[in-house]
Amino acid sequence: MASKTLAIGGLQVLAVGLAVVSLALVPGVAHAKKAKRYGIEGKFLGYDEEQQIFKILVTSREAKGFGGSTVGGKAPKDIEPRTERDFAVEPEGSVLSRTVIKSVKGTGVDNTGTQEGFRKAVTAIPTDRTLALSVEKNAEHEADPDAPEYRIKTLVIQMTEEEIRRRMEELLEDE
Repeated sequence: MASKTLAIGGLQVLAVGLAVVSLALVPGVAHAKKAKRYGIEGKFLGYDEEQQIFKILVTSREAKGFGGSTVGGKAPKDIEPRTERDFAVEPEGSVLSRTVIKSVKGTGVDNTGTQEGFRKAVTAIPTDRTLALSVEKNAEHEADPDAPEYRIKTLVIQMTEEEIRRRMEELLEDE
């Protein structure tokens, strides 16, 4: 009886082992690439709308305590503090695909998902303080080495309630 149990147990182990091996051989299942996000801090230096690039002075390879939200893990060593870097941005699309500009004490500065809404939101980005940025590898960089290596997913502005109110009024006046 013990030998039958051992044989059945051995078959179960073999079946599980084969299942694991077969999953490892299926492309895209065992080795699916997950987009890794990194949290950095930096100062906004400018926006090149034609190339869809933000120029950022990186001040830290990790973002600390911006409203309790997590913007990502510590950035790789190639994102060096005290350096100016270009980051790709995606002005249009759904909230999941575009670059989101938001404040810590408020919602997104642009909820339109349009180029025009993004352009207005960019004018709300202060240049006198550090921002938290969630960045990830830019897929376009692999095909075009001249494209920025990283893209900004989220830019978080630490604003006071008064600044939020004033900036939203300014944005609404422009419409």
